[in-house]
Parts: sequence; C-alpha cells; structure tokens
Amino acid sequence: MTYSVTVTNSSGAPQKVAIFLADTFSASGYSLVWLLNTINDQGNCQFKWDETAYGLGWGTTSQPIDAGVQFHVGQTTPVFPNTSMGNNVLPIGYKSGSFSSGAAYFDSGVSGKLEIDTDTSFTVSNALTMSVALYMASIPALAVQGAPNTQYLFDITQFSYYLTVTNSALGVALPRSNAQFVAKAPMVVDSMTTPTEIAFGPGATSLKYNLTNTLIFQPTL
Repeated sequence: MTYSVTVTNSSGAPQKVAIFLADTFSASGYSLVWLLNTINDQGNCQFKWDETAYGLGWGTTSQPIDAGVQFHVGQTTPVFPNTSMGNNVLPIGYKSGSFSSGAAYFDSGVSGKLEIDTDTSFTVSNALTMSVALYMASIPALAVQGAPNTQYLFDITQFSYYLTVTNSALGVALPRSNAQFVAKAPMVVDSMTTPTEIAFGPGATSLKYNLTNTLIFQPTL
C-alpha cells in the first residue's frame, strides 16, 4: 500500500520538512530523520512511500547512538512480515573485523513484529559504533544501539508517522521525547519543531497539510 503526504509551505520562508517513524513498542530505539525535503515558501511537496517495503540491517555511527548522532547505512535486507511465510528475522554477526548480515528467514513465532538477532562473534566494544536498524523503502528509519547476543524486536503494529520542521540531516537520530529535545537540543540537534502525528484514518492513504507561519502542520482537505 502506498501512502502519500502533501505539505504546502505557508510559513513565509523556505523550510526543511521531515517525516519520521516512531515505534511506541520500543523504549530503547531512536527515530531517524527518514524523509526530508526543503519546501520553498508557497511551494508544496508530496512525500510517497510503500508502507510494506520493510528492511532490516545495521549501520555505523561516530559514537554510541544518541540524539543528534548521524547514522550511516551499512547493510540492509528486505523482509516481508505481511506475506505468508515471508522472512521476518535477520541474523547479524562479525567476521574479519566487520559486521555482516546473514540470510533472513521466517519464524512462525514472530507475529506482527520484525526481529534482529546478534550472535557472540563480537564484543560490546566492537559494537560501540554499530546500530541495528529498521529500514523503510530502503531508507533507515529506526536505530537501536548494537550489542552481542541480543534479540531486537520492532512491532510494526505500533508504528506511527510524524511531521516536523528540522535543520537536522537525513539519517540523524531524533530525541525520544520533547523533554529530551529541550534538554539536549542546544548541543546535539540543530532544531526540531513539535512533531505532528500523521493520522491516516480507516482506508485513507493520502493526506494534505498546510505549514503555517507558526510552524504548525494543519490538516487540509
């Protein structure tokens, strides 16, 4: 299923508008700046994505993942949680000084979720700058600090999409909450407006928003 969100910028100046994905099931992961576009004043932009185009994988960071840290793509593997007996688990290991993904497979015990399993081929120290990640449409969307001998679950039934105006780049980890944003923003995040949840109603696949001169996303018909 393809979702689309059209944003018209009526703020009075060009704005960098981003969409990010949040997993309310996970308290340890970070949302990444996922879709991003600069929209001129009085201009508009349509964001489109296939909400079934999931991927699992890993990536690297300059330090342990935290708000404001840039995530760099390492390796991604398509998975198919909405397909009968579709692959929904990905193993990740370490060999010859680098991380690598194994072959994805189907686990009937993993329902409504996607899973990443790491083995004991690496140490905590090896993984300090590695994060496991969920990808959407081949773009990293959620990242969690990597560790050996660990199972990671992403609950796709709990995913929500949000709009924000930000100066952060694509792939930068966002604060987990407004409170965290207020506390850390001067050091690690350039700027980020209060997120607006993109609420697709039953059967809806397309929404429109107007960005006002107070940087609020207002739904429009």
